[in-house]
Amino acid sequence: MLHFGQAAINQKLWVGARVKKLLAIICLCLAACTQQGWIDSLSTQQEQAFVLDIAERLRAGQIDQISQGAEPELRRQLPTYIKQVMPMLEPVRGTFGLQTVNVFNPSGGPTTKTFILQGGSNDHWAIVSVVLRGSGKSMQLAGLNVTPFRSDPSKLDDFEIRKRGFMGYLWLAAMLASISMCLWATILIWRRRWLRRRWLWTLGSLFGFAGFGLNWSTGAWAILFVNVSFLGAQATKMGPYAPWILSFGIPVVALIVIVRWYRGDH
Repeated sequence: MLHFGQAAINQKLWVGARVKKLLAIICLCLAACTQQGWIDSLSTQQEQAFVLDIAERLRAGQIDQISQGAEPELRRQLPTYIKQVMPMLEPVRGTFGLQTVNVFNPSGGPTTKTFILQGGSNDHWAIVSVVLRGSGKSMQLAGLNVTPFRSDPSKLDDFEIRKRGFMGYLWLAAMLASISMCLWATILIWRRRWLRRRWLWTLGSLFGFAGFGLNWSTGAWAILFVNVSFLGAQATKMGPYAPWILSFGIPVVALIVIVRWYRGDH
């Protein structure tokens, strides 16, 4: 009896240690999925500091300092371009912040990194795009672009539940219905203890297939022929300046389970 009790305790300790390790891994993954973690994974601290410095020098109109790290073609265009954008950047107050970075790395060619920075306050805002091109540590300034805004551009695509009116409420209801069917079908599967391959039925019931997607900012929608949604619905936003995309799939397996249950197959 003592041996059995000790074995049970050891098993609980082993399970507890595994759970702690799993939670630690999940926390690390979540930390890596943050916006800054994503930026750090795609660019070095030196590159980030360089582009932030470029944005400040661009606002100050320091052509010579910017030209030092620029490609020859851009260097010739800088004086004219800086004179054009300085009026846009002069009223923008505060420091610039790095929002996101995109990387294009063709096989056998130089790497191109596009950094998106934002600065401003009140009704004077600007997004500055800084493009670096090169390989390894020899990255050069390859492009600049400034876009002024009258409000915070990162909030233009915020999720506002009343933004889409009746269609938005209908869409959210369809997403909720899809999620409810997936969960209800899973419960019914595990109430049928005699059912064979319950794990396969459960796996199929937890997903929606194909379906519909809605751009919450513009109201445009589309049929998703190739789509798999966990619990039948999902909401995604690909970056600070991207719109929310709300989609729901058709829970085919869940519908089969529910129909068979209420037809009396249980």
